[in-house]
Amino acid sequence: MAEPAPPGTPRPSRHRAGYIDWLRGLAVVIMILAHVVDAWTVVGPTRQSRPYFWFLVLAGMGAPLFLWLAGLAVPLAAHARVRRGASVAEASWMLQKRGWAIFGLALLFRLQAWLFSAGATLYGILKVDILNVMGLSLVAAGWLWGRASTRRGRVSLATAATLAVLVLTPLLRVWTWPALIPDPIEAYLRPPPARSTFTLFPWAAFALAGLALGEWLATTTAEARDRFHGWCVAGGLVVAVIAYQLSFRPTLLPGSNFWTTSPAFFAIRLGAMTAVFGMLYFGLAPGGVWARLTPPRHWSPMELLGRTSLFIYWVHVELVYGVPSIRLHKALSFNGALVAFALFTLLMLVLAMAKSRYWDKDAPWITLDA
Repeated sequence: MAEPAPPGTPRPSRHRAGYIDWLRGLAVVIMILAHVVDAWTVVGPTRQSRPYFWFLVLAGMGAPLFLWLAGLAVPLAAHARVRRGASVAEASWMLQKRGWAIFGLALLFRLQAWLFSAGATLYGILKVDILNVMGLSLVAAGWLWGRASTRRGRVSLATAATLAVLVLTPLLRVWTWPALIPDPIEAYLRPPPARSTFTLFPWAAFALAGLALGEWLATTTAEARDRFHGWCVAGGLVVAVIAYQLSFRPTLLPGSNFWTTSPAFFAIRLGAMTAVFGMLYFGLAPGGVWARLTPPRHWSPMELLGRTSLFIYWVHVELVYGVPSIRLHKALSFNGALVAFALFTLLMLVLAMAKSRYWDKDAPWITLDA
C-alpha cells in the first residue's frame, strides 16, 4: 500500500526530477551537520581527533553540492523555458535575473545577521558567503548558456570557464595586484589573510561544472538517459580516483594548496558528486532499484528538504549560531553534538512541512521533460 503524504504536503509532479531534489536534500543534511557540530562542539582535544577530521571532510561536501546542483539546474530551467516559447536570449536573461535575485537575498541575509546576531558588525554585511557566490555564479552560468546555441558549444564554454577558474584560483592567492582593490571586492577573488571563506575562486567552478553536465542532461533523450547516468557513475569514479592519485604529485601552479586551491581536490569532489548523482538516478528514478524494492511513495523527506533548501538555510543559521541557541555554543561533546544534529534536523523537517502546507503554492519544478 502506498504511503500517504503528510497533510498539506503537495504531491510532486511526475515530471519532477526527484533524484535531483533528493541529492539537494542530502546537501541540506550535510549543511546542518556542519553548522551544528561546528557551533556546539566544545573547543578542545575533540576537535583534533580522527573522527572530527572525517566530520570536516564530510561537512566540506555540502557547499560544493549546493553550487554544483544550482549550476546543473540552469540548463534544465532554460530548456524548459524555451520549450514554452521563450527565445534563447529571453531564457538566458531569466536565469541571470534569478542569479541577481539570489545575490540580493545574500545581502539581505547578512543585514538580518547584523540586526539580530550578538556581536555582529556593520562590516559583516559585506561578508562573502555561499549565497553571494551562488548568485554571481548563476549570473555567469545564465550568461554563458545564452552565448551558444548547441550542446557542444555550451558544454565547451562551461568547461573552459571551469578550467579558467581553477587555474586562476591559486594564482590569485600569490598575485599582489588584488590588494589594490577595495577589500569588499577583493574578498570575492580571494579570502582575507589567515581566513578560509567563500570566494568566487574556486567555488564558482562547481556551478560552472554543473552547467556543463546539466546541458548534456537537458539535451539527452529519454531513451538515452540510462546510458547518460551510467557514464556519470563510471566517469565520476574514474575522475575521482585519477585526481586522488595526481594529488600526490607536485603541482604546476604556484600558490596551490590541496585543501583550498588545488584542482585535484576540486576534481575529487566533482567526481564523487557526479558518481553519486548517477547512482541516485538508478536508485530513485521510476524503474530504479529502490523503486522496484519499495512500495510507491508520494512523499520523501529528503526531497522535501531539497525543495526547501533556501528556506532551511535562511532559518537554521540564525538558530544554530544566533541567540536562540547561545547556551549550546561550544558546550557539547562531539557525540552530544551529533545527537543534537539529529534532533535539529527533525525540527527543520517539521518547519519544511509547515512551509509546504501554509506557504508554498505552485513552486516551479526542476523538470526533465516539460
